[in-house]
Amino acid sequence: MHEVINKLKLLNIKEVFFGASGFNIVDESSINKLQLGYSIDPDGNDLTGMNEGDWQDSWVVIGTDTEVGDPFFVDISELSLPVYTAMHGNEYWEPELVATSLTSFLELLSYLHGLSEQNCPQITPDESTISDFNKLSSIQTRLQNISGEDDFWEDFIEQHKEWLEE
Repeated sequence: MHEVINKLKLLNIKEVFFGASGFNIVDESSINKLQLGYSIDPDGNDLTGMNEGDWQDSWVVIGTDTEVGDPFFVDISELSLPVYTAMHGNEYWEPELVATSLTSFLELLSYLHGLSEQNCPQITPDESTISDFNKLSSIQTRLQNISGEDDFWEDFIEQHKEWLEE
């Protein structure tokens, strides 16, 4: 967990927004509290399990999706510290890879932060919204290259395009 905290400190960004989507990243003082409801309950009881679909003991929540609250978490049992997300509110946790390492996840958050001037999620597109589909395709490719993951970022950009067309 110490390595995770040290890497998060280097980011020095707490929120990143891209259109209606966003990432809320935990700081060192809040990381233990963010584990509530995932690996521990409010009384400190362990909520992890060994079965498929259980929250795993090696998963550490490092942030949440600002739109729907789904967790972003690191698997500390793997040397590269891959980052996953999973749909919140289900009784069955099905992790989806976001980035092959915590380092690449933090790099892509910095990249997204540099693209957008947003300090909150947008309800409707405005003049600052990236709406050019060719540019969005380039952004998708860059996110996929940085993260080492294709599906999550394809869906991320597709959701942005759908939001633009609403």
